[in-house]
Amino acid sequence: MSNERDLLSGLKDIPDPAAHLAARPPPVVAEAPAEPSLTRPTRERRSWSALLAGLGWILIVSWWEGFRDDLPSLRVAVPLAVTAVLSGLGLLLALSPRARGLPAGVRAIQTLVVAVPAGFLAAAVATSPVADPPVPLDQHLRCVASAVGTAVLPFALAALVLRRSFLSAPAWRGAAIGALCGLGVVVGIGTHCDIDDLLHIAFAHGLPIASGALLGAAAGSLRGRA
Repeated sequence: MSNERDLLSGLKDIPDPAAHLAARPPPVVAEAPAEPSLTRPTRERRSWSALLAGLGWILIVSWWEGFRDDLPSLRVAVPLAVTAVLSGLGLLLALSPRARGLPAGVRAIQTLVVAVPAGFLAAAVATSPVADPPVPLDQHLRCVASAVGTAVLPFALAALVLRRSFLSAPAWRGAAIGALCGLGVVVGIGTHCDIDDLLHIAFAHGLPIASGALLGAAAGSLRGRA
C-alpha cells in the first residue's frame, strides 16, 4: 500500500507535456466580411444589368463618334459580328458555373487570357496592311481617347458587379473578364473607325484588351475573392 501511495504522489511531479499550449493566446477567429458575397440569383441579375448597360454605353459612344459609311458592307460587318459573338461566348464560359455549381476551370480561364489578345493580333496581322504613308499620330491618339472613353463604364461595371465572386484564381478570372470586355469595346471602336492600318489596329484598337486584362487582374486580386 505504501508503494502505491508513493506512486500516486509521484504523479504530481511529472511535468504536463501540454502546459506550453495553455500559455498560448487563443486563436484569432476571422471576422465575417463586412461585405458578404451575393447570392447567385442576385449576382446573375446584376451581371445581366451591367452587361446591358455596358453594351448600351458602347452603342452610345459609337453613335456619338459617327458610324462609318461602309459599316453595312459584309467586309466590315461580318468580322465585327464574329468578334462580338466570340466576346459573348467567352464571357459566358468565364462566368457560367459548371456541374455542381463550380466555376470554370483555371486552365480554361488562363487559355482565354492568352487567346483573346493573341487571336486579336493574329487577325490584325492577317487582315490589315501597314499603311504607306503612316497614319498621323493625332489619328492614333484620337482613337486611343475614344477607346478609353468607351471602356471606362464597362470596366467599372464589371469590377463593381464581380466583387467577391471568385472562389479561386481571382486574378486570372479578373484578367479574362477584363480582356473579353476589352474585346467588346474593340467591336464598338470598329463601328466608327475606318483606319485599316496594322499599327493603328494593334495599338489603338488593341489597347482596351491589354488594359482590360491588366486592370481585371488587379481588381480580381484585390477585391475578387469570395
